[in-house]
Amino acid sequence: MRVCSTGHIAAQAALALAAFMIVARPAAAQARTSVIIGTVKDEVGKPIEDVEITALKTGSTVRTDTAGAFALSALPAGSIDMSFRRLAFAPILVALRISANDTTEIEVTLSVVAQQLTGVVTLAAPEHRRILDAFEANSKLGIGYFITRNDILERHPTMLSDMMRTVPGARLVPNNFGGTALRFGRTGRSDCPPQFFIDGIQVSDFGLDEMPPVDVEGIELYAGSAGLPPQYNRINSTVNCGTVVIWTRIPGNDGPDT
Repeated sequence: MRVCSTGHIAAQAALALAAFMIVARPAAAQARTSVIIGTVKDEVGKPIEDVEITALKTGSTVRTDTAGAFALSALPAGSIDMSFRRLAFAPILVALRISANDTTEIEVTLSVVAQQLTGVVTLAAPEHRRILDAFEANSKLGIGYFITRNDILERHPTMLSDMMRTVPGARLVPNNFGGTALRFGRTGRSDCPPQFFIDGIQVSDFGLDEMPPVDVEGIELYAGSAGLPPQYNRINSTVNCGTVVIWTRIPGNDGPDT
């Protein structure tokens, strides 16, 4: 029969605990994370809201608030690339090296790229022309409301929302950021945002006045789902609240640029 003393048992327990701590310590070190906070501004120092910021290593994404501020947490220490994207601004990639259990503060400046975007459209002019043929075909169906480049030139609006003031059934209401939002009255709901498409691609969290009028070739507006062309009738969207399709400018078209 084997007998173990109390002291022997205590020593074994201490050794087991020490072994556990030795094994656990590297795992705890791997779990140490960091935080990045900062602001995004334009070239004149004005904060830019709704900038999409993504940490490429983790896929974490946030957006800036009305003060241009953001915070990304639970980031691994070491080198990390962060992308900054916002409609009408040139996207940039920022490479950082952050320390474990630390907060890194940065300030990022984005540049407006209205002219550069026009150049990109020039490269895709044949395809863009084909798409605008569809815009003209939709307008001949007599369903919806259509705004052409000539309409914009005649009104010479400061903001794109100014073109909505004569659209039947359209209402302009203040949004949460001090700007203007579009609503269609026939939906029967007080806050029912329409779905937006730019050059045939659906976009989210889009404000009408984010697109300069000078960059617009045409606009399709549908107050509801009735008569909506099938390519815009998306499942799990706000199609019943209306649809706005914006086609961007084709350089070289007849007529002045402004």
